[in-house]
Amino acid sequence: MISKFKSITNSKFSWVIVALIAIPFVFWGMGDVFTKGNTNNVAKINNNTISVTDFINHINETGLNENLIRENLENNIFEELLSQLVSQELMEMEIENLNLYFSDKTLKSKIITNKSFFDDENKFSRTKYEKFLLENNISAAQFEDRIKSNELQKILFSYINGGLIVPKFLIEKKFTDENKNIEIDFVNLDENYKKNFNTQEIDEFINLNKEQLKKDFISFSYVKITPKNLLNSEEYNDEFFRIIDEMDNKVLNNENIESIAKHYNLILEEVDDYYPYDDEQFKIIYSKKNTPNQVNLVDNNDHYILFEINNIENKLPNLNSNQFKDEISLKLKKQFKFEYNKKLIEDIQSKKLKYEDLPNFTKSNNLENLIINSVNENNKFSVDAIKLIYSLPEKSFILINDALNNIYLAYIKRIDLGDKISQADFKNYLFKSNSEIRDTLYSTYDIHLSEKYEIKVFQNTIERLKNNFR
Repeated sequence: MISKFKSITNSKFSWVIVALIAIPFVFWGMGDVFTKGNTNNVAKINNNTISVTDFINHINETGLNENLIRENLENNIFEELLSQLVSQELMEMEIENLNLYFSDKTLKSKIITNKSFFDDENKFSRTKYEKFLLENNISAAQFEDRIKSNELQKILFSYINGGLIVPKFLIEKKFTDENKNIEIDFVNLDENYKKNFNTQEIDEFINLNKEQLKKDFISFSYVKITPKNLLNSEEYNDEFFRIIDEMDNKVLNNENIESIAKHYNLILEEVDDYYPYDDEQFKIIYSKKNTPNQVNLVDNNDHYILFEINNIENKLPNLNSNQFKDEISLKLKKQFKFEYNKKLIEDIQSKKLKYEDLPNFTKSNNLENLIINSVNENNKFSVDAIKLIYSLPEKSFILINDALNNIYLAYIKRIDLGDKISQADFKNYLFKSNSEIRDTLYSTYDIHLSEKYEIKVFQNTIERLKNNFR
């Protein structure tokens, strides 16, 4: 939708898109993966389809390479790219339906007044223009279509929010809302959270959560490879790395680990039931647990490791393990804290708490006090906590956190509306109010588009394309 397109730079891959915008119209190929034609569709907007070919072309135009896409398949990169393409298609359909127009005469003026194409006399240079097209591997028609499309999109957004005038009272209200003087009393809830749990509580938790607490324990064969055990030398010389390359080829040719170790007179060691608690010396081996029965040769700082994971067993750790007990204790602390805070929020919502109850949440019965002068004042509490405080009325209870994620129960004791807006602040709050109204307009337009257009995504096709990278 429109607001989705406007917020594309907030997505996980906005840095990529912004980088592409900075170098316009530069295209790279996607290799063989996306070059085959296909008549299947990835999406449909009303009766208009977006084919696999359309999607492939869109990906090619972004310039994203295959490795980046492969590495981010599980981070929904395909969905992000498709969302961007659907947003573009929606805008083109809206532009057509609204009969928005950008003339060839205006297009010509846009190009010949572009200072990038000026010569030393500050006049349009056809030679510089054509050089730009050649350097960026794009035709004049493609470049001009892109300019026209961008300008039509600007016209569309102007159609949505054009002529917007913000009333003065909204600007003043925005200033007042963000610059109230708010006095709060509060207590740190940390001492109310249970820290220690007995054996019975730990055992009970384990019994109730057995499946979730199981770990993958691995058994493996390995040998650490250094110049000492490979060449009886102390130096990492060319011969050492030549043998490492040779060994790597044997691994790639699927030779078994015993024959490789025997060939280089290396002695394999066996490790059973390993899980990386405090002992993390084999953490790099554990990271390969999803590829059992596969020989690996990896660089591990000052040595190489040749290894093969022989067995994986999903089971509960030793109940007498201190590390496991610490893990359970931490989970119990988090669970208690969650349940305690949940109950407190319910009491706040049902208005069971009174101001007189606040001292009871601290052993010393002493309350901390703070006066906050602006929504931007976050020296004590987090930015989100301050925003939440400023959204509530006087005499409200609230749970808030600080930068270290300590949780506090606070009471809004007094709200003073503060000073009136100054001339110096007026322009800034005019811009803020304008932005908020525009966002509201885009959201309203989104609702209009959702009623006007039916969007279907064919997930099976998307998954099939993803599988080409896996």
